[in-house]
Amino acid sequence: MKTIAGRGAVFEVRGEYVPFVELGGLLGIKNAHDTGAGIVVLVEAEGKKVAVLVDSLLNQDQIVIKSLEANYRRVAYIAGATILGEGRVILILDVNGLVRSVRS
Repeated sequence: MKTIAGRGAVFEVRGEYVPFVELGGLLGIKNAHDTGAGIVVLVEAEGKKVAVLVDSLLNQDQIVIKSLEANYRRVAYIAGATILGEGRVILILDVNGLVRSVRS
């Protein structure tokens, strides 16, 4: 990871530098760890990539995404929500919106 003055941080992936963002910081959530810990996930939307620092990866499931706008309001960086089999509500990250905001 490298810092570019006035532009933020970038992460080198296979010789390519992509913008780097801590997801907790972007969403206004205080991280439980320092920048030296966590997992960097490379996401891509519309041909553009962003390296995102997350606390952990928990699971992979097939889900049905429900819009928040129909019952609540638009929430930045959130595409919708789903209800898991045991009843927990999970928010779904809006990767397109995330990539657009970080790259601009």
